[in-house]
Amino acid sequence: MSIIPFKSKINADQQLKVSPFKEVIKPTVPHKHANYYELILLEQGGGFHQIDDQQYDVTPPTAYFLKPGQTHCWNFSRIPTGFVILFREEILSRECLDIVYNLPTNIPLSNSETLFELSRRFNQDFRTPASLAVLNTYLQLILLKINEEIRTPSPGNAVFSPIYYQFKSLVNEHFLKVKQIQAYARMLHLPPAQLTNICKAASGKTPSMLLNERIVLEAKTLLSNTPLSIKEITDALEFSDASNFVKFFKLYTNLTPGQYRELAMAKQQ
Repeated sequence: MSIIPFKSKINADQQLKVSPFKEVIKPTVPHKHANYYELILLEQGGGFHQIDDQQYDVTPPTAYFLKPGQTHCWNFSRIPTGFVILFREEILSRECLDIVYNLPTNIPLSNSETLFELSRRFNQDFRTPASLAVLNTYLQLILLKINEEIRTPSPGNAVFSPIYYQFKSLVNEHFLKVKQIQAYARMLHLPPAQLTNICKAASGKTPSMLLNERIVLEAKTLLSNTPLSIKEITDALEFSDASNFVKFFKLYTNLTPGQYRELAMAKQQ
């Protein structure tokens, strides 16, 4: 059965990469990226960008930020220009980790000149024998500048916790196969009650709520971006039967999968 494919644009031994955005008008097939983040800075272009179950109009200057495992595709009506920056989590400072964990998916840019100039220099130095430390400095400067654009601090009650983000990463990697919170707690070498306390302090949600949200997001993505039948999506998400999947989906969305697909298709027309 055809499931949304993973594409890798960065080598296994690379920690970051920058390249100019391809200046072509060609619809792309929905796909995912694993184990790295993707920051897209668009200076020109038009059309739409589908990310998971949301469709965004391309209105440069703008940025898009994709976390590992998110599904996206492009449909341009005007030739795009800009830069694509790929990076792995392990190279980030604590400050930039906090920024990355809280970045929204779509970021309109009001003061973009500095960002694009930094990106041009980053791209030039990437193609010369620059050290990883120098390249990483460009990345961190760009993240800090984007954070200034947003000017929306994390919620006052939120608590930065590496364990919380480790849990979110594990869920993103294993949610299709592992649906027991106790199993995630074992991966993190924590009692389940402690994991619950950490998640509630960081997000106000229990681990089960976060896991179910990820399953619902994947269901929405498959309904929006593939022709898979409800039965095929049931199997892909590893539900025991279609009726259980429909009940689960309706509990979190107040819609049946079929109703959600109809609405999603109408929005894309």
